[in-house]
Amino acid sequence: MKQQTTAFLIDSDAASVSQINSTLMNMEGNVRLVGAARNLQEGMQAIQTSSPHIVILEVNDLERGTRETELLLSRCPQSTAFISSAAMSPEWILKLIRAGASEYLTRPVPAAELVDAINKVARQRTAKNLHASNCGTVFSVYHPSGGVGTTTIAVNLAAMLAAQGHSTVLVDLNLYSGDVSAFLDLSPRYTLTDVMPKAGQIDASFLKSVIAPHPSGMHVLEGPTHMEEANQITTELLQEVIGVLRTTFEYTVIDTGGELFGCNLATFKLSDRILFATILTVPCLRTAKRYLTAMADVGFGPDRVKLVVNRYLPRDDIKISDAEKVLRTKAYHMLPNNYADLKTSVNKGVPLALYLPKSSFSKSMDQMARQLCQDSARLRTGTIGVMT
Repeated sequence: MKQQTTAFLIDSDAASVSQINSTLMNMEGNVRLVGAARNLQEGMQAIQTSSPHIVILEVNDLERGTRETELLLSRCPQSTAFISSAAMSPEWILKLIRAGASEYLTRPVPAAELVDAINKVARQRTAKNLHASNCGTVFSVYHPSGGVGTTTIAVNLAAMLAAQGHSTVLVDLNLYSGDVSAFLDLSPRYTLTDVMPKAGQIDASFLKSVIAPHPSGMHVLEGPTHMEEANQITTELLQEVIGVLRTTFEYTVIDTGGELFGCNLATFKLSDRILFATILTVPCLRTAKRYLTAMADVGFGPDRVKLVVNRYLPRDDIKISDAEKVLRTKAYHMLPNNYADLKTSVNKGVPLALYLPKSSFSKSMDQMARQLCQDSARLRTGTIGVMT
């Protein structure tokens, strides 16, 4: 039995609403219209509540339509946006597609084109569901700015997963200031830049040819070397790369940083868990509060975003209970402050989890890696609804 696709319609024209609704009704029950509104402001709350697979948005003004498309997808990242417009200008089409729309349908919307577009979304959902049980797991480690140890966490998590016998790839997506290769004393021959010419044709065999093996047992895909190359990395490329990696490796660990839009949002949509790193200082907790709230507003709440406290000391001025109260979320894990040993491991290019496996940091990282694996397994088998 086919899974039913849900749709929400934003349209001010009663005749258009009737026509589109008639087309949906003729799709033999495969599509259900869960609601309609005359404008996005009127319909936004209902869209966020119903989480439709598709939102068909009427656009009569290009600038307003662009803003509304971006707003819609930021508030409802799991929905696909279709634009319906009487304008046939290439400028309109290009600008709205760049804003995130998946389809541009001219008004009056031809039934055949709408059906084809909906069936495309349905096929993508079916393919994703069919592969989900066999796909690997993606962990992103994130903090918007540097200095809290996201790369330390990502590198050591990937090393620990590999040490535990899991096939693991570490991806440096801190596009403008990534230093994974420095942490691992690697000089990779290829980087993400070399993947760009193959966009749309990327497969596991090709990716394996550009990924660098590391003595720890993990593999590494380095980010762009130059800033001008980083500007060329698109969300579509990242979606394709991560999609292939998760069918190739048990675990994909992604080191990310920077603002909450573009490539980071695309990465988070494909991440099973986002480990938000922080340390127990007032500035970091203020930043964490702002970003955890913003992430929840765009669909990444506590079920997917897990708080990891780095450089933790039990006698810190700020207690973990105080931080949890301020951030309104429980800490998923605390990694102890082992700065001197970590500094040595970075200078040697060897993850501390391997360099000093009996250190307090390594033991704690081992615990976190095992907990993440257990949670992932239980979630996939349906024995828990939300990771805690």
